[in-house]
Amino acid sequence: MELPCIGSEIAEGTLASEGRAARDGGSRTIIWCVPRSVSTALTKCLSFIEGIQVWFEPYIYCRYARVITKQQLDHDLPAEYEGNEEIYKRMADHFREIGLMNTTRQENLSYASIGRFLEQSVSRHVLVKDMALSPEQYKFIPKGFKHIFLIRHPLRVYNSFRKSAFDQLSAWGMLKGESAVEETFDIGRDHPFRKAGDSVHKDVYYMWKYVIENLDSESIVVDGDDLLTNPAELLPKICRSAGLPYDESLLKWDGSSEVTKSWMVPSNDILGKMVYFFDTAIRSSEFLPASKMPLRDDVRPDVNRCTDQAMKYYDEMYEVRIKV
Repeated sequence: MELPCIGSEIAEGTLASEGRAARDGGSRTIIWCVPRSVSTALTKCLSFIEGIQVWFEPYIYCRYARVITKQQLDHDLPAEYEGNEEIYKRMADHFREIGLMNTTRQENLSYASIGRFLEQSVSRHVLVKDMALSPEQYKFIPKGFKHIFLIRHPLRVYNSFRKSAFDQLSAWGMLKGESAVEETFDIGRDHPFRKAGDSVHKDVYYMWKYVIENLDSESIVVDGDDLLTNPAELLPKICRSAGLPYDESLLKWDGSSEVTKSWMVPSNDILGKMVYFFDTAIRSSEFLPASKMPLRDDVRPDVNRCTDQAMKYYDEMYEVRIKV
């Protein structure tokens, strides 16, 4: 599947300076999410709004690039591309060699470059879907954007994330020993892109606090299960808060992957390589009711541990969510 890589529009001269980014009646929105929170399905749904440019997880792949460069090349990847072109080239060449990412523009994996690319877009509507940044990356958040925080109950998140992560990492050949056995795989210990004990809910919580205190006091919180339960009520509220036009036709959409070919992505083969995370959402055509909440007795110990670590962050955000 051929996808437009981030930064390609700059190369073709179709992006203007930062001062031309906004247009009358347009919008700039970032959806910051936890994994398995209906975020990709929501992104696909909103992709059918006329005049929208969708950026799919540009920042999280900057993180992946830094982690892999440190682990496999023993180099610290700077946040800024300019002045560090050689290490970025080595990184991109290495990714192609190991078959992990095929990016034609190394700038796609620079935090600083992503922030500039987003500020420079002249599309009528700009929508970004991504995971929360670490505090040291907050300075690369683009100016002039509205922010939506998408959460979901930690027990659902980590139970689903554990299965997707194990299947995906196994397919990439990145698991060894007991980590390569599903029963003994531990998402806190064995996921190469997260430190043990990290909580995705903690990350999104602290970013939410930063954004509402410094960038966008009107940021909203959405729970993924609420969206699945009553999309006809919640989707208009999401669009209204973001300045996006809403139409009832958004409640059902084309089930093919055709619309995703227009997404701005950090690597032109990333959606095809991460089928265990994205395939179901990419083939979706509407929001369907959520499956039954798993029971603690039926999930692995690492899921319960991660859930317990995340609950206080989730609970506080859940209390201020947009309600249906």
